Amino acid sequence: MPDVAAGAAALDRHLENILQGKDLDRLGWSRPDKLTLLVPLFAQRASSADLYLVRLGFHSYPEWPPSTQFVNPESLRYDMDTDKKWLPKIEGAIEIAVHPEYDHDGKKIQLICCSYTLEFYEVKHGVDAQHLWDAKTHTFAATLAAIRRGLLPEFYKGPFEPRS
Repeated sequence: MPDVAAGAAALDRHLENILQGKDLDRLGWSRPDKLTLLVPLFAQRASSADLYLVRLGFHSYPEWPPSTQFVNPESLRYDMDTDKKWLPKIEGAIEIAVHPEYDHDGKKIQLICCSYTLEFYEVKHGVDAQHLWDAKTHTFAATLAAIRRGLLPEFYKGPFEPRS
């Protein structure tokens, strides 16, 4: 059973270290509750930058990486029928892929396929030992860094669906 208090305390500690005195609001980050962090990330294309919002959940943290999902910036949720435009299409990156509809135990979920996300382990993906989450050395900064690497121009191909 996840230790929610430990997750919130670890988030407090790691957030303080990562922010290094910067303000959440100034970075555009928000923390709607003690176990959730919303982080905007930009992906660069040849002619423009696209904004994405990542919701991190810390209910099993730091033993496991944060739950991670791209969400609609207005609803702060992900609806498979209407929100694929809020997911980045990432191709050719070794450490990360995004699946808008991944079949897991007979139910469809959004999956950010990366060993620094909780869902990666929940769907029981295989992974090389060097990429395993290590609660002693990793923080959610590793999760954000992996996503940012996937959003580099060489891998980022735009949103899954056009934005209107």
